[in-house]
Amino acid sequence: LFTRDLFAAHLSRLAGAARERGRPLSIGVLRVADKADVVWARQNGWLDRAIPQIGSMVGRLVRVEDTAARLAPEVFALALPATNLAAAKAAAERIAAVIGCTAFDAGEDRSPFVCEFDIGVAQIEPGETAIHALERAASLALQKAI
Repeated sequence: LFTRDLFAAHLSRLAGAARERGRPLSIGVLRVADKADVVWARQNGWLDRAIPQIGSMVGRLVRVEDTAARLAPEVFALALPATNLAAAKAAAERIAAVIGCTAFDAGEDRSPFVCEFDIGVAQIEPGETAIHALERAASLALQKAI
């Protein structure tokens, strides 16, 4: 996965290429949702152990032309070239659903936990910067958490 800063730089390049080609570029943000099992796993250190596996899954579940990044400890982003808003929503939801079917270890005396995501998706609008679209997607994911 790209780091936050590398992702931002790459996203700017992708946005420039999308403008030159007249193709859409969408951005998805997946934020680990605050469900009861996840809150417990976070408080007891199990979520920290699961995050590398989750990140690896995010990176493997995108197309070759897509870019995945970890923006924060529990926040992942996707850059989806040549992808309109509806297709980007479907891709982000598909990735979240696959990860949501995975059970993560919560210790010997507790059932495994699953991760759900708050998802935000934005397509870069004409005249908009890629970073602004990323901020819109992140804001949408955060709104779903409230």
